[in-house]
Amino acid sequence: MNIRLMSHNVWGMYAPDVVKEVANRAELMARVYTACIPDVIGMQEFSQDIRAHGLPGLLAPTWRELDVSADTAAYGMKNLYTPIYYRPGILSPLRAGFVLFDRSFNNSDSKGVTWAVFCREADGAVFSVCNTHYWWKSGPEHDAARVENSRVILGLLRELPAPFFVMGDLNCRAGSAACRTLLEGGLCDAQASAAQSMDSNTHHAYPDYDPVRREFFGAPQPTGGYRLAIDHLFADAAHAGALRRFGVVTTPDACNTSDHCPIWLDADI
Repeated sequence: MNIRLMSHNVWGMYAPDVVKEVANRAELMARVYTACIPDVIGMQEFSQDIRAHGLPGLLAPTWRELDVSADTAAYGMKNLYTPIYYRPGILSPLRAGFVLFDRSFNNSDSKGVTWAVFCREADGAVFSVCNTHYWWKSGPEHDAARVENSRVILGLLRELPAPFFVMGDLNCRAGSAACRTLLEGGLCDAQASAAQSMDSNTHHAYPDYDPVRREFFGAPQPTGGYRLAIDHLFADAAHAGALRRFGVVTTPDACNTSDHCPIWLDADI
């Protein structure tokens, strides 16, 4: 049986030189997700403003947010920026948690990994998911911080049951040291391993904003291939043969939600 995973940086930390606004982007996101119907959605930059502008309510008919509040409270966090949403009635969480990355390389406690072990209700199949957002700045010390982010992920890999999936905005390309660390630690890149795969970048310019209509519009599609992407999906290498389709959603609705396009994976478990 098949599962569908999706990852999306929803542009919740904003770019002040563009606009500090959500406007119609929550509705666009809900429309994109509803068209794809992923079983699990991992989001990044899920800020307080994104929450306040109604995206959780728009998702509620189909998806439920994974509860990791005990862990975020232990860190003293005011908001979880990397939530996992799942389809109740299709999946049940067996275990869940959150790990905050080093606060020396973090902004607003937005960089960390939310994880879950899910059971598929139809047949009892079990799999694990990590949704993450890595540190973003450039330079040797920042590259090293992302490598450490990957080591945290690999530590979870040793504790959670396979199949094991990692998705998120890693703020680095597939050939980076941080991605190589994941590969050397037993993961495979879904874009390279899936039986059918889309060769597309995931990052693009911000959409335009009309303050009168309060609508975002006109975002370009990403240019270039996957080698330029900073959003990734990985699986444990032992299950590489179960990866069926990898894609990037580049529709106008998807591009107008954020400067990142959603990525998705179909896999057999």
